[in-house]
Amino acid sequence: MIEFRLKIDSGITRVVAPLITQCYSACRKRRMPAFPYLEEMDEDLADAWHNSLVDDFANDRQALARLLNNPRFAHGYVELSEADAELVMRAITEVRLYIRERHLPSILDADLESGEISFSKISREEQSFYLAYLVLAEVQEGLIYQLL
Repeated sequence: MIEFRLKIDSGITRVVAPLITQCYSACRKRRMPAFPYLEEMDEDLADAWHNSLVDDFANDRQALARLLNNPRFAHGYVELSEADAELVMRAITEVRLYIRERHLPSILDADLESGEISFSKISREEQSFYLAYLVLAEVQEGLIYQLL
């Protein structure tokens, strides 16, 4: 079992947990990526690849759902099985990319990753999504630390 407490204030986590769940739900409704080799004529290969991706995404998302549905998560505690750790890492990446694309398009990637964001220069909505993005980043960092 992997267990750790986030460094972010639990008041922030309680506020953004529903936002993270909302973004997670939106990701579940998104289409799967297209087969990368459009000229691929082997229908069986294309179908197998697509079905494998669907299964992988479903497993990743279920693991993240277990984390998000844990009432302790909203209070800044991360608890999950070691078997779910890698799945949650991938699912969080999907949600962070979704937040980046949908809710933080005006912020440069370099600024997002460095944390060099001036809260006073972004809208209230962007502030909330940025905090959600940070919480998810901290979960990923904590998982990486626990797995090393």
